[in-house]
Amino acid sequence: MLDRDYSKTPNPRQVAGFFVCEGVGRFNYPMKKVSLHLLFIYINILAGQVDYNSQIQMIFNSNCTGCHGGNHNSGLDLRSYESVMAGSNSGAVIVPYNHANSLLWQKINSGAMPPGNNPDLASEQVDLIAQWIDEGALENPALGTYNNAQIPKEYILNQNYPNPFNPVTTLRYDLPEDANVNITIYDMMGRVVKTLINDQQSAGYRFTQWNATNNAGSPVPAGLYLYMIQAGEFRQTRKMVLLK
Repeated sequence: MLDRDYSKTPNPRQVAGFFVCEGVGRFNYPMKKVSLHLLFIYINILAGQVDYNSQIQMIFNSNCTGCHGGNHNSGLDLRSYESVMAGSNSGAVIVPYNHANSLLWQKINSGAMPPGNNPDLASEQVDLIAQWIDEGALENPALGTYNNAQIPKEYILNQNYPNPFNPVTTLRYDLPEDANVNITIYDMMGRVVKTLINDQQSAGYRFTQWNATNNAGSPVPAGLYLYMIQAGEFRQTRKMVLLK
């Protein structure tokens, strides 16, 4: 391993969402631009949160997509985050924040998946899937509670992204203080479609995701929907569009 000369201090510059370091190390090699997304992933690993694409999807690719690759009679496709969250012919197989009630985890934990003589998943893999679900079953958990080094100055419900979407969208919200938070999806008739969050939360920059299912876990039709946050005395409503 080459020794490093730490007497030279890198000169970081931040350009359009990237960090650029010039003259790093004693060989004065220019450092490639590093996306902030990689920084978030690194922080995510340190925090112990599960990253879907680099951890969960890898498990599915190695053990499950041979059967559940888009042509299984159950309709369950495990080739991507979107297809996993879309569920099977009978409805959602993931219940965010509740691995015990998630059909996919139940099948994997019992050994029913992978089927037949295929080897069961290792206990560490089963536990990792449970942790991912209990963290909210998010595709990008590194952004889950983001920028919490600072506390927001006011309550804000941000516009969902992407919008329009199909079938998953992210809802970000800012809490300047600890509060009992309720985030609920409504149709344009004012009927409750799904309650995403109903819990006490600490102050910070937060988000949740909606996978276009109702409280029963069934997919909802395309159209215009409302989402409302109630946190203490604060209330705010925004619109979003589901495409199919």
